[in-house]
Amino acid sequence: MKPVNIAVTAASFCGNKGAAAMLQSGIKQLHERYGTALRITLMSTYPERDLEIIAAMPENYGFINVVNAKPEKLMLLAFPIAVLYGLFGRIVPLRKLLARNKIIRAYTECNMVVDMAGVSFVDSRGFVMNTYAFVCAAVPMLCGVPVCKYSQALGSFKNPYNRFLAKLVLPKLRLICARGEITRNHLAKIGITENVRLCADGAFTMTDGGQYAENVSKLCKNDVFYSGNIIGVSPSSVVDKRCRKLGIDYKKIMTEFIERLLAENYSVLIIANSAREGSRKPRNNDLPVCAEVYEAVRDKTYIRFFPNEMFPEELRLLIGKCKVLAASRFHAMIGALERGVPVLLVGWSHKYKEVLDMFGLGEYAADYSELTSDKLWTEFKRLLENLSEIHVKISENLPRVKESSRENIALISEEIDKVINYAQET
Repeated sequence: MKPVNIAVTAASFCGNKGAAAMLQSGIKQLHERYGTALRITLMSTYPERDLEIIAAMPENYGFINVVNAKPEKLMLLAFPIAVLYGLFGRIVPLRKLLARNKIIRAYTECNMVVDMAGVSFVDSRGFVMNTYAFVCAAVPMLCGVPVCKYSQALGSFKNPYNRFLAKLVLPKLRLICARGEITRNHLAKIGITENVRLCADGAFTMTDGGQYAENVSKLCKNDVFYSGNIIGVSPSSVVDKRCRKLGIDYKKIMTEFIERLLAENYSVLIIANSAREGSRKPRNNDLPVCAEVYEAVRDKTYIRFFPNEMFPEELRLLIGKCKVLAASRFHAMIGALERGVPVLLVGWSHKYKEVLDMFGLGEYAADYSELTSDKLWTEFKRLLENLSEIHVKISENLPRVKESSRENIALISEEIDKVINYAQET
């Protein structure tokens, strides 16, 4: 079989462990399908750290090549070159010259690009992030390479600039995997339906056994904390930033919530589901927020917090030890649902609710703009009162959701096969 060259953009192993979970799930399923023919090019925003993480993984990922695709390189250099490539790429000498750029060359050597952004073309993300979402898809397309979007949240499209970018690029994609009904409805409102399929989040089908399970077992061994009544808390630097803009002290509220839990004899596990060890920057990094909350709690006897970067599989296994998870990170929620753990959400986007709706649990998604210490505690108590019903809903719906998650790679593989067959025929 000829090599199957797939580029993955808008995701990294470093930083957001939700992106890492989607990467792990997608790469493993692609490898199951294409075996030794598969070649992955990871267009990484953290190339140096991604290389270190890949080397430390128990999997043999020798078929993954990492290319430096930091946002500034992609937007300020690769995009203008891609425009020239799209206009003058038929001129062989000029095409060869333009392809000397590593990002352009990587794309031109691929059969398909898989865009694994967790969210894209969302009004509230603003000018820069929506431009970045556009460029992630536009650069490979200008190089003549088809693009599929892995399951993600898109919309709304009320902002004129965001709507313009979305309508310019999204209809031209081979496939858009919408993560839920709200996303699908947003797309339909701007006339994008033909290339859209509904697929649950790709992280639902990430495997987490083997060496990862052994690592967590060693971590928890001989610690009586893990035999207690554990509540997981997953703060978010994104929600913290949004709360500060509204004058809401998110970190104080989360600290007070933890102290209330401790006063009622719960143990608390603080989980940084997005982490860049050694960095104080909040971008894709919950470690600073988690550390501040942890330090603010007076009695730390029944709290555990690991101030380091962990594999997404390890984080999900730790979440599985919790009775309940109170989360602001989207993929901490995914990990909890996959483990059958009820979740109370404080989020910023429709992306939380549309996934919880798949389990009939959308009422447990709260918006950050209304967050107070008392409201959070009231919602937590309400969730506890309905634990039995919630467990039943998760158990009943999880098999269907996981099957929907597998559709991501099944549908993308169909598009890959079409491209490869066409290339072989011509």
